Amino acid sequence: MLAGAWGTQAGETLERESERRGGATHRIDALTMLEPPHLIVGSWRVWLFGAPEDGGELGARFGLGTRDELPSAFAQALAELGAEACELLCGRFVVVALDRDRDRCLVMRDQFGAQPLVYAPIADGVVFAEHERDVLDLLPRTPSPDRLALLQWIENGVVPQGRTLYEHMHGVPAGHRLVLTAHRASVERWWSLRYEGIEQMGKSDLTEHLREAAFAAVGRAVAGSRRPAVKLSGGLDSACVAAGLKANGVTDGRAVALGGTFADHSEADESELIEATARHAHLSLELVAFDPRSSILIPALDHMTRWRLPPTTQNLFLWQPVTARARQLGVDLMLDGEGGDELFGLAPYLIADMLMRGRLRTAWSLTGAIPGIGHDPGSRIRLHVLRRYGLGPLLPGVIRRRRKERARASSPDSMIPLADWRQLADLDTAAKENRREGPRWWGQLAESLIDTRDLLGLGAHFRREAADEGIERRHPFLYDLPLTEAMLRVPPQARFDPVRNRPLLREALTGLIPEAVRMRSTKSHFTALMHAGIRADESGLIEPLRRPHAPVRAYAAPVALDRTLAAAPDERPMLAAGALWRVAIANRWLMSQSPESGD
Repeated sequence: MLAGAWGTQAGETLERESERRGGATHRIDALTMLEPPHLIVGSWRVWLFGAPEDGGELGARFGLGTRDELPSAFAQALAELGAEACELLCGRFVVVALDRDRDRCLVMRDQFGAQPLVYAPIADGVVFAEHERDVLDLLPRTPSPDRLALLQWIENGVVPQGRTLYEHMHGVPAGHRLVLTAHRASVERWWSLRYEGIEQMGKSDLTEHLREAAFAAVGRAVAGSRRPAVKLSGGLDSACVAAGLKANGVTDGRAVALGGTFADHSEADESELIEATARHAHLSLELVAFDPRSSILIPALDHMTRWRLPPTTQNLFLWQPVTARARQLGVDLMLDGEGGDELFGLAPYLIADMLMRGRLRTAWSLTGAIPGIGHDPGSRIRLHVLRRYGLGPLLPGVIRRRRKERARASSPDSMIPLADWRQLADLDTAAKENRREGPRWWGQLAESLIDTRDLLGLGAHFRREAADEGIERRHPFLYDLPLTEAMLRVPPQARFDPVRNRPLLREALTGLIPEAVRMRSTKSHFTALMHAGIRADESGLIEPLRRPHAPVRAYAAPVALDRTLAAAPDERPMLAAGALWRVAIANRWLMSQSPESGD
C-alpha cells in the first residue's frame, strides 16, 4: 500500500494508524513507510509502487529481460544516474526515493498521472498516499471542502492543478515530484514532453506507422494477463483495441469482449456494432442488458462511503453490471478505448500556427476541414472556426481572460459566483505560465493528453474502479508513453477531415474492423439515460437542492442553481445533464461531510 510520512511526529501518526489496523511500519531517518524498502542502492532507499515499465532505454542499457527483472535493472540505473533513473521508466508508478546522503526524500509521480498521489501537512511534516481517504485517516480532523476546487468541479468536472476537494490537501501533478527535506516540502516538475518535430513520410507509410504503434500499445497493455477482456462500444477506439488484441495473437479463447445493451434507449444502444466488432476480432462476446430500474444515486453514495469523495463520473450505474459479469468470467484485466478521441483526433491550433507564419491561404483552407463541418460549410461557419482556433489562441492571455470574464458576467447559467471565478482564473493563468515549447498545435495536444486528463482525475478514478471491481484496468490510448510520443510526431495536417474525425486511424484500420464501425461519423449518446436516472432518483438528488439550507447553496451561485431547478424534469437542457448531476452529488457529498445538515 502506498502511504508514507516525513517527520518524527508525522511518522508516529502513521505508526499508530498502522498498529490500529494490525500492520507494521518501517522508519528510516525522517521517513516512515508501511513496507521495508524494495531496493537498497548505496545511499538510496527506494520503494516502487504501481506498475512501472521500461520506457525503452532501461533494458537496452541495463540488461532488462522480463518485467520481473525491472527492479534489479532500475537499481543499476539508480546507482549510475541517481534520481534521473526515473526518466527511464514509464507506465503507472510512484517512486519513493530516500537519499540518505542528502537527507531528502523524492516522491515521484509518473509522467501521465496514471498513479494518483496526494499529500497534506501534519504536525512537523507531511503524510502522503495514493488516495485522499488514506491521508484523511492520518489527519487529526477532516479538512473543510476546498471552495474553489468544489466549484470548478461542479462547473466542468475538473479541479485546479495541485488541489483536491479538501482544503490543505494537495495533489502532485503528473510528471511532478514531492521533494521533502528537513526544512520544507515542495513540488517540482521532473519530466515534460518535448517537441521533437514531425515524421516526414507519405500517407500510406504514416497509416502503417500509426497502426503498428497502436497495436504495440495494446500488446504492452495486455502483457502478463491470464484472462483479458476489452470493454466494447460501437466506436472506433475500442474496435482498434479489439483489432490490436487479434494482431497480438490474444484472441485464442482466453480473451473476451464485454458490452452493455440499452434496449429502452435506442440512441445509446450499440449492440449490433459491438457484435460485428467481436466477430471481426474473433473474440467471444458477453452482452449485459441494462436494467432500467437501476439507481444512479446508490452507486454514487456507496462510492462516497468507501472513498470519501464524490465519483468522477455519473456512469457507475451503467457499467457496474458489465464488470460484475467480467468477475464471473474470471477476467483479471480490462482494456478499453478511453482517450482515443484526443490521441488520434484533431490538432485545431494548427490554424493559429499558420496565421502566425503568414500562411493565410493554408489557414483558411483548414477552416473547411474541421471534422463534421461538411464539404461546403459556408463562410460564416468558417469565420467562426477561424476566430476560435486561429485568432483566439494568438490573443494575449490578459485579453482572453477579459473576454471570458465578460462572458461569465453575462451568463445566468454558471454555478460559479463571479468573485470565485476570478480567483479560479488567476489559478488557471498561473498554471499555464510555463507553456511547453513548440508549435501551438502540439502544445494544445500535449495539454489535452496530459494536463486536462490529470485535472479530470482520471488516474485516481480508474484506480478506485479497479479496487472496487477487483479487476486491473489498463488504457493503451491514455497512458502509453511510446504511443503518445509517436502520435505527437504525426503531421497535424493529416488529422483534418471535413466529415470524420480520426481520419488516419480509420485509414489504418481498413479491413481490420467492420466497415460500419470504421466509417461511422456519429456517436451514441447517454444523456437521455442520465436524465432518466436523475428523474428516477429525484427525491434523493434534486429535492435536497431545493431546501433553503442545502449545503451546496453556500457555494454555488443561487440564481444559476434556482434557474436549473425551476425547469421541469422533462424540460431540463440535455447538455446540462453532467452539471446537474455534479451539483446534486456535490450536495450529497457535503451532507456526508456535515451530518447535522440533514438528509
